[in-house]
Amino acid sequence: MAEATPSDIVRIDYAVREHRSLWVDAWRQLISSRTARAGLLIISVLILSTVLAHYFWEYNPKTDLDYTLKLKPPTLIPNEEVPSVHIFGTDKLGRDIFRRVVHGGWNTLRVGVIAVTISLFVGGLLGMLAGFFESIEMTRLEKIFLLTFLGGLMGFIPAWIAEQPVQIVLFAILGATTVIFENFLIGKPARTILFGAIGLFIGGGLALFTSPYTAIVTGILGGLIGAALSLQLGGSLYSNVTMRAMDIVLAFPSYLLAIAIVAFLGTGLEKGMIAIGIVGIPIYARLVRSSVLSVTQKEYILAAQSVGEDHGRIIFRHIFPNVLSPLTVQATLGIGSAILTAAALGFLGLGAVPPEPEWGAMLGDSYKYLSSGAWWAVVFPGVMIMLAVLGFNLLGDGLRDALDPKMRV
Repeated sequence: MAEATPSDIVRIDYAVREHRSLWVDAWRQLISSRTARAGLLIISVLILSTVLAHYFWEYNPKTDLDYTLKLKPPTLIPNEEVPSVHIFGTDKLGRDIFRRVVHGGWNTLRVGVIAVTISLFVGGLLGMLAGFFESIEMTRLEKIFLLTFLGGLMGFIPAWIAEQPVQIVLFAILGATTVIFENFLIGKPARTILFGAIGLFIGGGLALFTSPYTAIVTGILGGLIGAALSLQLGGSLYSNVTMRAMDIVLAFPSYLLAIAIVAFLGTGLEKGMIAIGIVGIPIYARLVRSSVLSVTQKEYILAAQSVGEDHGRIIFRHIFPNVLSPLTVQATLGIGSAILTAAALGFLGLGAVPPEPEWGAMLGDSYKYLSSGAWWAVVFPGVMIMLAVLGFNLLGDGLRDALDPKMRV
């Protein structure tokens, strides 16, 4: 038997690529970017310094003052005029600016993160449902859950005005009732009148314990809520109503809307978080809806529907992971915008309540002393705001490139 010669042997080399997940590739792409590494470094330093200072460096802003050290420039070595070290100088009340900048970062970063969380959760949920049910009909159970949620959400307004939290529960029950008893009513006008009257009673009846004028306002709101719930917001109608509401919110300038909400709710960090979170809801709702609309027509979604998977499993198992990438990038960039908005509110006196340290409030308290040469009272809080926003923007740009499938190698 003849032996095979090397020329008779055909060698086929296969280039086998290591199997990696999207997130592993994204991380490798992220750390290979200089701008992303710079953003990670800035954010890590800010977060570590503010968190460690908050928990391990006790600070009481009510007792931190020394009028003998009013507006002293930065000093690294004690001297006769300034017997203590203040590397960032002191403010108008003799308080150490470095200490207040470090502790103020806890409040500023906390406002940014929590505000974006509110926008992300509410806007993402509304946008995902609006995009999914744009072309897919809701089941009866899904309508019950949806209208229960919307009833409680809309009922929050009259409940807050009348200081009657039980109204939230009653409007949530009213939303579920509109679906349960939809077949017992003849015609949409009769259903709208009935549930409008019930909403009027829920909104105005309990508010009588507060005042007659409050009862009139909450009664009108309750009637409108009941009439809206009777429309059976399912499928494309829910999507259209939701996105038109987002368009209305986007029609207002973001800063003016945030100022109006804070003026309505009252000053304070918590109120600022809510205001900034509400302003950002339409951005995430529109982003998620557009991403969901592009995903719902994919073959694997149609296959999941054909085998009878329920809508909840399709949304959270097949659709949500595919819209997570743009959502992550937008949330990272949104924190920087939220920090700027929080600083603007603090500068106008609508943020942190003095003497609580917050970068925007520190700017508002000190900018008037620039004419006297006290530049340090403004520069250092302003630099910290700039670094925080720059860090999150750099990280967001890096994430945008890292999570782009076209950039994978």
